Amino acid sequence: MDSVTSEYSVASGPSIPGNGLFRGTFAGRGGTLVDAFSSLERYSDVQRVSRQGRRTLVGARIPLHPRDGVGHWEFTRIGAGVFVIVANCAYNLARMELVPGDDLIQFYFKLSGDLTLELAAAPPLRINRPSLLLYRQPRGVDIEEWTPASAKERCVAISMERNELIEEFFSSTGELPSILEAFIKGEVPDIQYQQVALSTQMFDLATRLIDNPYRGSLGLIYTEAVTFELLCLAISSLQSINGEPADERYSERELRSLRVARSILQKQLTPAPTIRQVARVAGINETSLKRGFKALFGETVFDFSVRCRMEQAMTLLRDRQMPVARVAEAVGYSHQTSFATAFRRHFGICPKQARPPGAN
Repeated sequence: MDSVTSEYSVASGPSIPGNGLFRGTFAGRGGTLVDAFSSLERYSDVQRVSRQGRRTLVGARIPLHPRDGVGHWEFTRIGAGVFVIVANCAYNLARMELVPGDDLIQFYFKLSGDLTLELAAAPPLRINRPSLLLYRQPRGVDIEEWTPASAKERCVAISMERNELIEEFFSSTGELPSILEAFIKGEVPDIQYQQVALSTQMFDLATRLIDNPYRGSLGLIYTEAVTFELLCLAISSLQSINGEPADERYSERELRSLRVARSILQKQLTPAPTIRQVARVAGINETSLKRGFKALFGETVFDFSVRCRMEQAMTLLRDRQMPVARVAEAVGYSHQTSFATAFRRHFGICPKQARPPGAN
């Protein structure tokens, strides 16, 4: 294929049968992500396929059949070893799928929705708030993932081989952030994962990938550019994680108090508690709370409180379609203008822009 982009449509057939997700649909039960990508063009429900030969880019769009839900999946392969999956959909029924281990490094950017990973040797991991999940699933380690009915999934998953990640972003393994080095160099028998806060910039870039305004060659090149910018931000955010268990520096009593403090901030959104109130209920002094919270959870008490409130606000706006005034009140703001300012500062968009198209 030369540098000219080709784009073609395929006649629509039945969409995503049964209650599975994309792996089982395109590659059969037990098929890997790479298998699924290899089978995309042969699937009858591919709406369009685009190629950009010079840059070795391939993209495919898969719409959901109306009986299955609303929305679509976008699949893009960059070169031979970078796989980008964009989901912007909601299923009518709950979906469950077997996910076989493929030993890829995945950066999973969750903007909205509700996904649960059933881990073999650990409690289920539920991802229902904006966040970045870095994980690696060794070959031979199978897990299940499922999403409930009507959950509005807006997410971006970027997967690649360990060597590909090093070659694309680092001149040597000595430049790796310690937490990423553990994922790349470690040989462990079970799934590795690290969940971190999704910054405003990452949220914005992931949104741009989901709402790609271009098609054909421009769409593929746009996806490639934004994907690598998003990965740069994600990798940069991991540099602040030193890879050492922060909880080893604190007593069991201090750890218990800090986790209580975090739970209070997650649950009490209106009115937002003061640091003094949190410290008193958690049984820890204010100085130790502020210092320990930052060391253990990677952000300040104030930043974590704001993030919890903003994430809840995003859920209420997008998933429940509540009026902006009611959302402001629900997350502890007495004035709608103050809430709008805080929301825009956190996400880079105003609350009305976060509403689904057509919502009041």
